[in-house]
Amino acid sequence: MLRHSTLSTLFIVIVLCALNTAQATESLEYKLATINARGYVSKNHITVARFRSLLDQLSSTYVENKQQIADMSVTAQEMLEKDGIEESLLNIMEGLNQLFATRIENQKYAEYAAAYVTLRSKGQSHSQAIRGLQAILRSLGVN
Repeated sequence: MLRHSTLSTLFIVIVLCALNTAQATESLEYKLATINARGYVSKNHITVARFRSLLDQLSSTYVENKQQIADMSVTAQEMLEKDGIEESLLNIMEGLNQLFATRIENQKYAEYAAAYVTLRSKGQSHSQAIRGLQAILRSLGVN
């Protein structure tokens, strides 16, 4: 009887460890896709691939790493939601990926994400905010 109980307990521990490991190993792009969908998406859903591509592009454009960019993007979306503005995570990241026509060193995603949230909170649409940021960069001779 004790042996059966011990084996049952061991089995439960192994299953729980496997579940925790599976959750911990979910890719960053998959996590972003599920946040974007506000629920389940398959691991081979097209948005998973798009988030992977965006993270690659954004991390090569800005000084922050992929995890930081993902975190800041989610934070930007949450801040907008607090102001009653709904915008998909994909749109936010796509927009911030369109700011630069060429690679410019030492650009901070955090600064552009904050500026985007500010413009949106002041009533601008997504496209107005992105075009406004692009215009500012052009006027500074950066883009």
